Amino acid sequence: MMTVEIWVTGRPLDEAAARDLADRVLSALTEFDDAPDETMGKAREFTHVLVHRPDAWATGGPDSASAPRYLVRLTVPGSWSGDGEFGRGVVPAITDAIAATEPDPQRLRREPHCVVQIVGLREHCVGMLGRTTTSTELTRLMTADFRESGRVPDAPEGFTIDPTCGMTVEWATTRITATHNGIDYAFCAPSCRKVFLEDHATR
Repeated sequence: MMTVEIWVTGRPLDEAAARDLADRVLSALTEFDDAPDETMGKAREFTHVLVHRPDAWATGGPDSASAPRYLVRLTVPGSWSGDGEFGRGVVPAITDAIAATEPDPQRLRREPHCVVQIVGLREHCVGMLGRTTTSTELTRLMTADFRESGRVPDAPEGFTIDPTCGMTVEWATTRITATHNGIDYAFCAPSCRKVFLEDHATR
C-alpha cells in the first residue's frame, strides 16, 4: 500500500491538470511489463495519489513562477522503505512522471526542484478493514488474485517468476531467495518471500 502526496507550486493547476499529474504518477508506480495484471490491478487499488496546492511556499532559488516546485511524500510500510532498491526505483519513476507534465521534461533532472521523500511506517501502523495490517498481510492482499489464479508465466532465460506476485526476477542480481522441496525460488521483495515461506511452512 502506498500513499503519494504531491505538493505543487508555481504553475497553474486546475482540476484536469491535477488529475493528469495524479494519473501519471499512479501509472509510473503500478504499471510494469514484467508483472501480471492480477497483481498490478491490486497494487493500483492500494495506491493513493493526492495532489495539493499549498497556500504558501517559501524557498530559495529561481522564482517558482518560472521554475515550478514539487514536494512528494511517499508513505509505505517500513519493510519496503528499508530496501535501498525500492528508493532507487521509485524516485526516478515519480520524478519522470511529474517531469512529463512540464514544457521542459529534463528540467527536474537538472535542477533540484522535485524532492521525493520516502516515509516508512512501522509494523502495525497501517490500517485497513477496520484493523491494523502488517506488511505481510498487505502483500497477501495485493497478490491474492495472482496466487489464486494458479497461473505460472514464462520467464526469459536467466530469469524466474516470483511465485508470490508473478514479477519477473533476474537470477544473477537477486538477493532474495528460498529453497523449498529442493527447488530454488527468487523473489522481488522480502515480503513476497515471507508470504511464500508461510504458505509452505506445513507442506
